[in-house]
Amino acid sequence: MPSNLSVLEITERLIAMPTHNPGGDEPALAQYLATELRELRADAVDCQTFEIDGRRRAYVFARFGTPKLLVNAHIDTVPPNAGYSADPFKPRREGGRLVGLGTADTKGAIAAILAALGKSRPRDVGILFSGDEERDGNCIRAFIESPHKKGITQAIVCEPTNLKVGVRHRGIAVLEARILAEGGHSSRADALPAPIARLGGLAVAWHDWGQSRAHIGPPGYPGLCLNVASLDGGVAFNVIPSEATLTVSVRPPPGMENANMLRVLSNMAQSVAPESTLKITVDNPSFQSRAPAEFARWLGDFSKHPVDLGYWTEAAMLSQAGIDAVVFGPGDIAQAHGPDEWVEVAELERAAQAFVNVFATSAS
Repeated sequence: MPSNLSVLEITERLIAMPTHNPGGDEPALAQYLATELRELRADAVDCQTFEIDGRRRAYVFARFGTPKLLVNAHIDTVPPNAGYSADPFKPRREGGRLVGLGTADTKGAIAAILAALGKSRPRDVGILFSGDEERDGNCIRAFIESPHKKGITQAIVCEPTNLKVGVRHRGIAVLEARILAEGGHSSRADALPAPIARLGGLAVAWHDWGQSRAHIGPPGYPGLCLNVASLDGGVAFNVIPSEATLTVSVRPPPGMENANMLRVLSNMAQSVAPESTLKITVDNPSFQSRAPAEFARWLGDFSKHPVDLGYWTEAAMLSQAGIDAVVFGPGDIAQAHGPDEWVEVAELERAAQAFVNVFATSAS
């Protein structure tokens, strides 16, 4: 990467490399970033690519010294929203904004990190650009299980926070209940099992349980946000379904363990619909930074007014693995995942300077 490129120009290059998940090419961008990190004089660069469920995933980790601090941003984006007014992979400048898929979430942050590395070489810092954040989190899990994690105690995880330091957010778990039955003609409905009706009763029980806890939780995070998302199974009015599936999601507040909550929901299913089988499809922990004040060393004034976040991040995975973390980056979550995603150019420039300070401090 030419050293004279601005953070704006770097962001434009990254947007032009599609990594929408699914459908994009994470390994291509990871290889590109690996080359750039080598040119930026990293002591070692490891680019990992692998395939899971037919999809190609990738992450790249660069080591400067013996990392104690990790700086992480994800390379994948969501697929383009249908409301884009122009090609989402052709960035365009509109006044003081840069528009394009990933500007806020989180290619602007990647660009800020790269621009900062061109001005300040860190010491004892690891840079992780990871894929699959927008779906299954397989890359961050692979990193956590790798030898690269050794010695890392703190992490700055990049998400669009308008350069505020995020220190707490909810977890999220998704539970499926399924019933298989004989099925048949609706004239036999009085004699045959009714899987949708049975799971309907469970849906009401789970919903009522969630509502009864709508006021629990720490300040700023009341309730469990239990959502009965779907109840599927029927094919026609005159057919008794042979199967039905109920899907619920729940978002526990910071400090609440998913395991205890899922145990309660499982016990309720055994009581209300004992013939059902349960499957946990998502099990992402809540997040609460253990010592956010310690990040003032790197983030300075940005850390003076920490904020709670309304969305989930992979900081929770790192925290669960013993790495204390905060969330920080350019852009606004209100623009992420929407049509004509944008970020303020001035905020990109401030982010680049923030990471210059992070790296300079690590080297001092």
